[in-house]
Amino acid sequence: MTMTARRQIPVLLASLVLAGCSLQHPYTPQAASHSSTAADDGDPPPERGGTIPPVAQAAQQALAPGAAQPTPQAALARYATLAVNWTWRNLPVVQRRLEAISLGQARAQAAQAAAQAATNTTLQQDRIANTGRPVAIAPGQASAAGWWVIVTSEQTTGQGPYAALPPSLHITYAQLVHTRRGWLVTRWQPQA
Repeated sequence: MTMTARRQIPVLLASLVLAGCSLQHPYTPQAASHSSTAADDGDPPPERGGTIPPVAQAAQQALAPGAAQPTPQAALARYATLAVNWTWRNLPVVQRRLEAISLGQARAQAAQAAAQAATNTTLQQDRIANTGRPVAIAPGQASAAGWWVIVTSEQTTGQGPYAALPPSLHITYAQLVHTRRGWLVTRWQPQA
C-alpha cells in the first residue's frame, strides 16, 4: 500500500464518522430511500404503525435559540464551520450543536454521529482533530439542482497514520428549509 493510500484511509474514516457512515456516489445527490417494514414489537405502543406522539414529535423539532439564519448561505456557512472544526475530545459536543441547529436527515445524522464519536476508540487513541473553513457555497446545477454545494478546505491531524496529512478540499451537498425564523439545514451529505 502506498503512503498516499495509507494517508487517505484515515481521512475516509473521519469522513464516515461525520457523514453518519453513508457511502454515496461522489457526484450525484442521493434521493432519500424509503422502506416499509412491519411495526417492531419492541417499539413503544404509541409509536407502532409509524406514528410518533405529539410531545415526542415536538421534542424532535425543538431548535436551539438562534438556530435559524437569515439567508441560505449564512445557515450553510455556520453549519459547515461547525462540522469541520472538532477534536477527538469535543466531537460529540460539536455534533450535538449541529443537531440543535438542524432538522430532518441532518439532525438525525448529527445525533448518530454524536453517539458514535463518544465510543470511537480510534479518534481517542490517535487524538484526531480537524480544522477547516468553507471556501465556496453555491446553488447546485445540472445533476445537483435542488441542492446547495459547499466546498471546505480542511486539515486533519493526529498521531500515527494521521500525522502530517496534507490539507484537502471536501465537497458536501446540502438542502435547507425556510421557516418563520429563517433558514435551517435539513440534509447534509458529504461526498466521498
